[in-house]
Amino acid sequence: TQMLIRGANAVGYTSYHDTVVARFVELAARNGLDVFRIFDCFNDVEQMRVTIDAVRAARKVAEVCICYTADCLSSAVYDLAYYRELAAKCAAAGAHVIGIKDMAGLLKPRAARPLVEAIRAGAGDALPIHFHTHCTSSCSLAVALEMSAAGCDIIDFAIASMADLTSQPSLNAFCAAMAGD
Repeated sequence: TQMLIRGANAVGYTSYHDTVVARFVELAARNGLDVFRIFDCFNDVEQMRVTIDAVRAARKVAEVCICYTADCLSSAVYDLAYYRELAAKCAAAGAHVIGIKDMAGLLKPRAARPLVEAIRAGAGDALPIHFHTHCTSSCSLAVALEMSAAGCDIIDFAIASMADLTSQPSLNAFCAAMAGD
């Protein structure tokens, strides 16, 4: 089982004391959670460090997420170098998996391959890359296809009846597109 955890905010919207976050992770792990998808809305690895350390101490999986913020091919701030360096910081902090959290569906198909390449360059080839998006832009299926072609290891989908809109891309449509003729 897995959960999304907001770094220093744990499951709330305020920053908690480090001991509260660590104890929460300890109890969640003891009660059956195995994978902790850890993120910080500002991509501040230091705000995720206590959670990462607590997950590792509990001998569970720390999926450290990078929030996708702007077009990495045209942004002067959130460019490929930014994502490469951030992936390196996540790996150095103890990530078992690097997550790409495209919560607003901003990633464009043409940016998928360069983004995966930048993250691999920063984190190394040993860490799996997990892609999570929402269909708010209506191009998430095309992005998922490009992520697959780029070598992304894990991609989130939803069954057709629950896919699209604010959910994930359709697994049924993805499978049909991958099947070809």
